[in-house]
Amino acid sequence: MNGSFLHSLGAGLKTAFLRWRVRRLSKQDWKMWHKRVFELHPEYRRPAPREAEREHLRIWRPLRRDVSLNTLRACYNMSGIADPEIMPEELYTSEVEASLNRYDFSYFLSNKNFLSRWLPADLSPEVYLHNIDGEFYSGGYELLTPAEVGQVLNQIEYPVVIKPSMGAGGRDVNFPSDRRRLEELMRGRRNFVVQRKLRQHPFFSRFYDRCLNTVRVCLYKSFGDDKIYFLNAAMRMGKGGSLDNLNAGGIVRFIHEDGTLNALALDNWGEKFQRHPDSGVDFTKRERLPKYEELKELSVRLAREVYLCRLVSFDFCMDEAGDWRVVEINLRNQTIQMAQYAGRPFFKPFTGEVIEYCKQHPRWTIMLPP
Repeated sequence: MNGSFLHSLGAGLKTAFLRWRVRRLSKQDWKMWHKRVFELHPEYRRPAPREAEREHLRIWRPLRRDVSLNTLRACYNMSGIADPEIMPEELYTSEVEASLNRYDFSYFLSNKNFLSRWLPADLSPEVYLHNIDGEFYSGGYELLTPAEVGQVLNQIEYPVVIKPSMGAGGRDVNFPSDRRRLEELMRGRRNFVVQRKLRQHPFFSRFYDRCLNTVRVCLYKSFGDDKIYFLNAAMRMGKGGSLDNLNAGGIVRFIHEDGTLNALALDNWGEKFQRHPDSGVDFTKRERLPKYEELKELSVRLAREVYLCRLVSFDFCMDEAGDWRVVEINLRNQTIQMAQYAGRPFFKPFTGEVIEYCKQHPRWTIMLPP
């Protein structure tokens, strides 16, 4: 889009145009997403009960008149639960996340190069090297010469993890097993972190031992009392050589309020698994996540340190000693699928206040060009 065109408009027209554009792009993206889901699983097109669909439209139309029923129908047919508070995916993308986390500079907190600056030392993986805008720093943020970088590369324990300092979905995350491979991956790159590779607890490794399986925890800071509330959590597992991220090919099991794991796992497109396709672990056997209450308390405590954001999600893993560790924090592009695929509305019981706030304080992700 030509920037001069936008600057030629008045403030009111710019706002109207940007809102139309964001909504249109979001609608198109999720229409294509659901088309793919319905092609793979035609049975997911089946309508939800009529009253649930009618109530769903009533709830969400204050934010957008052209609400699609695709998300409700897909989630209903995956879970068997037709809760009208299930949030339409396109509404979350275009109307909600940018309104709740409205300050762009707060995104700095999710930069992996700086997690160890504000997280307690025993919660984040040990960092060997930071690359910040092309400059190398030690784990303690001391500027390093090329010779000193070489010394670090000789002394660290392989394999290691190298990942971009910003990004999501497991993209460009690698596990080099020696110095030569690590140097290849570092060459020509900027803004990344090299960390110790964590060894996970046996409870998690028995599901899939070729990657770190994590727990995504989502939290919300209420407008009613300004307190942090634990919304939902899900366990993410790799499969078939993938990382645990859904976009990378992983699968997810929702975690119920009492800490028990859902009897089904699902992939990015709604394929259902009653057993892990690699390890064969039976998901239908009722089991509880270890130290679940401790995880909830820890996540609420950490979310209090994230200012200016109403919606925060952490990725946790449990190390071999049985301690929870933070892999990363997410403040943008936070998925709502993991809860909703299991029939749990993402923001429940705060759906009403989220809708009201986003209606009164709208914000969109596409910014005016300079």
